[in-house]
Amino acid sequence: MVVAEVSIMPLGEGPSVSKYVKKALGVFKKYNLKIDPCAMGTILEGDLDEVLKAFKEAHEEVLKDTTRVVSSLKIDERKDKENTIERKLNAIK
Repeated sequence: MVVAEVSIMPLGEGPSVSKYVKKALGVFKKYNLKIDPCAMGTILEGDLDEVLKAFKEAHEEVLKDTTRVVSSLKIDERKDKENTIERKLNAIK
């Protein structure tokens, strides 16, 4: 199980990118992932292979409607304990 932070940004499409965020979220919902949209990106929790497939598909989906996309993926994978969004948040409370 991994926790990942994803950002998919179209370039040159004006100040609002919400329609692109919605497209990416639609892709993520097709996968067996926990999805936590945030103000500056989206947090995904699930199997690493699922996260990678979903990230690639979401990137490609956003690219269909624009000429340039810059995407980032940050992955946290642990072997010593359960790695969930909830555990990470509880650790800082």
